[in-house]
Amino acid sequence: MTTIIINEGERGLYIRDGRLERVLGPGRYRDWALWSSVEIRTLDIRTVATEATPELERALVGAAALQADIVEVADGTVALVQRDARPCRVLGPGRWIVWRGVGKVTLDVVDVTALPTAIPVAYWPIAGAALITEVLVRPYERVLVYVDGVLAMVLEGGRHGLSPWRRKLDLVKLDVREQELQITGQELIAADKATLRLNLLLKYAIVDPIAAAQSVAELRDALYAEAQMCARAVVAGVTVDGLLERRVELAREMTAAITARATAWGVDIRRLEIKDVILPGELKDLMNRVIEADKRAAAQVIMRREEVAATRSLANTARLIENNPVLGRLKEAEVMKEIAEKIANLTVVVAPKDLQDLLRLGGDPSK
Repeated sequence: MTTIIINEGERGLYIRDGRLERVLGPGRYRDWALWSSVEIRTLDIRTVATEATPELERALVGAAALQADIVEVADGTVALVQRDARPCRVLGPGRWIVWRGVGKVTLDVVDVTALPTAIPVAYWPIAGAALITEVLVRPYERVLVYVDGVLAMVLEGGRHGLSPWRRKLDLVKLDVREQELQITGQELIAADKATLRLNLLLKYAIVDPIAAAQSVAELRDALYAEAQMCARAVVAGVTVDGLLERRVELAREMTAAITARATAWGVDIRRLEIKDVILPGELKDLMNRVIEADKRAAAQVIMRREEVAATRSLANTARLIENNPVLGRLKEAEVMKEIAEKIANLTVVVAPKDLQDLLRLGGDPSK
């Protein structure tokens, strides 16, 4: 005689001579095992569901007291199991035995082929990588989702779940913020056969992620090459002097030229600027000398203009003094005042008669 004990929360599989005969619920059992081999295997029903086998289904027939239901999950779907209103398990396609004696158990069947997935976020950790590929997209990013090589959707900022169920997923992430591209050391030949180097600054932003991903293999390389070609075409039509004088206008021409190409790539050109114009040493010295000569000539012209203006002013002053003696005397007094301010002691020698004339305040001159 053999004593069998099945604990609460378990089910016992009674196997005699290698054949499953019945399923035992919790309790104490005695069994006679004469002339046969008996094996007892236990199932933990707190996992809520057990994968069904033909032998287990056969043994459960007529065992209503064991509180077991057979559930079939169709291909392409999963069953979301809740126990006492909490996510518990995710059952894949197939036949399952769901145990009802472990609390309030509910099942919800969802399609795993949908994009994005219909599986709620609460089940993602339970479902695992075979059912859920989690994608986190920042606000300034876009993610292109290819399913078996075909573009399926574009994900914007947020947390997304994709199901790789029987398909190949490829993700292409793009940054839609304004980006900067430095184009340095471009050796160009101007219209006057002078060789120079340009440094350019290009600022752009992706506005159509699909076009940006599918139009060119490497977007930054394509923009770099296009900016080079536009710069060569524009600089070849102007002289060095024209380039230095019209650099802002020429930058606008380059921007218009590259925009025509970049628009087809889903890119918005925000700014193209000529940062530096680097001239060869000899040409730079020559231009510096020309500029110095121009400035010196301009300074001479200004000095001559000021001298003429000053001479004209003196002539006008002399004409006024000539026509007005009193104004002349006032001018003499002003000069004497300026001299007196610069001399500590001043001695004035005046004849008595002249002194009387100077000091006379009025009255009869004969007195």
